[in-house]
Amino acid sequence: MILEIEKKLETLARHAWDNEVDLPKIHRWRDNFTGRVFNETIEHEYCLFMLSKFMYFSQRMVKEMLHSLYRDHFHGPLRREIRVANEGTRDSSLIDSEYKKQLLKTRFIGSGNVSESGPHLLYLFRQLNDLPVSLFTDFGTAFKEVVSDNQLKYVPTDKTITRYVIFDDVVGSGRQVSDYLTLKLARIREGTPNAELEFMCLFAATKGLQALNTPALFNGRAKCLFELDETYKAFGTKPRYFTDAPTWFVSSDAEKISHIYGNPLFKRHSLGYRDGQLLLGFNHNTPNNTLPIFWKDGDRVAWTPIFKRYEKKK
Repeated sequence: MILEIEKKLETLARHAWDNEVDLPKIHRWRDNFTGRVFNETIEHEYCLFMLSKFMYFSQRMVKEMLHSLYRDHFHGPLRREIRVANEGTRDSSLIDSEYKKQLLKTRFIGSGNVSESGPHLLYLFRQLNDLPVSLFTDFGTAFKEVVSDNQLKYVPTDKTITRYVIFDDVVGSGRQVSDYLTLKLARIREGTPNAELEFMCLFAATKGLQALNTPALFNGRAKCLFELDETYKAFGTKPRYFTDAPTWFVSSDAEKISHIYGNPLFKRHSLGYRDGQLLLGFNHNTPNNTLPIFWKDGDRVAWTPIFKRYEKKK
């Protein structure tokens, strides 16, 4: 059985993962499982089978998604708005002209520190969609602080800008984005009531997207390319990963292995941040909502990750 799974993993590595993972690396990760829960052979079968279900996105695939995100959630919808505002016109010259005007009134801003994964991807997002550098900025440059009526407010440094699109790669529970943005957005709305505030990302868990679409945050204007519902939780009630699992695979046993090995790696979050239970990773990083047995390095205990996560050091 192990040889059969490894053949599948070799095929995945070549054709889906762009050779960014190879069999020796897979073996080093597999050897983390030393028989603490079941015997070593059984644990190896389980970990390799779960790896074969892992959704890994190479840089090539991430580039395709960034192009699709812009096309489907910014370029296309904005052009439709322009058509509707102009009595359903089919005049492509008019639509192109108005679109350029609207684009110049837009700024894309990375969610979080400029060194984090979301803002990092804006570099590729700009290149792939042939956008001017001038459309990209950060909060500190886009806004200035003013005090009015004893209240701190944010006003735009450039008053011609009317639309701000906040960008990130993955939203899990929505907690981190909410903590980072709630006060900022409130101050923007106080200082610039007519500002259009939008959010876009590649992946978002359903609950996280719902949290972002509350009135305090983006009030229905948060969008993602792929929504991760409850079926994307590895050990939920209807996990999509294991629908074609072999008869020997028992989900509760896989969960037990993931929990017992994951707990020392990521205390209180053995199945991913806030019980994320994802099997998801990217060329540039792996979300902490993913099972830590896949991404955590050996800073607490000896462990070799297969899709290493580069943590934020605070």
